[in-house]
Amino acid sequence: MIVIIIISVCIVVLLLGFLYKYYKKFKDNQLPKLKEKKVKKTKKKSKMVTVKNVNLTLVENFMVRKEVLFWKYLNSILPRNFLAIPRVALNSLVLPDGDKTIYNLVVDKTLDFVIFEEKDMHPVLVIDIYDKSYNDEKLDEQDPYLIDILKKLDIKVLQILVSNNFNKDEAKQQIYKELNISTDKSID
Repeated sequence: MIVIIIISVCIVVLLLGFLYKYYKKFKDNQLPKLKEKKVKKTKKKSKMVTVKNVNLTLVENFMVRKEVLFWKYLNSILPRNFLAIPRVALNSLVLPDGDKTIYNLVVDKTLDFVIFEEKDMHPVLVIDIYDKSYNDEKLDEQDPYLIDILKKLDIKVLQILVSNNFNKDEAKQQIYKELNISTDKSID
């Protein structure tokens, strides 16, 4: 009789263990679906995808408003043989040759605007815009290594303060000076 009770208790424990594992497995399989639905409800515009267990969300605003306005301004003043590209990653412009110590310090940096010669897409000028708001410093204040790298590569860096009273004519003169464009021959 005692043997039958012990066997019955063991069977019940095994059955409960099996049911617990099944419940846990079922619950774990349901959690990602519930999280995804929750994200869709709270953020209607953003879409989250999972690739190899990494959640990715699309950046809603690629550029802030001041960057968009400045980019439109650049496109309006530059001659046809120049292109202004916003938010250029430094690692798309330079490659390390040998020691990667300094490269690793700046590889993840993004340049506000890079002006390229259209014929060969050679970078000729980096424009760093700032507005002196919180956490918006000049590029040389943020990363002196980056400025040093660009200068050694013969890429000029121009820093322009973009504020409420932004002087477009003065900015145009500075840009033209750095690009060696004569202002008397240019078309406004």
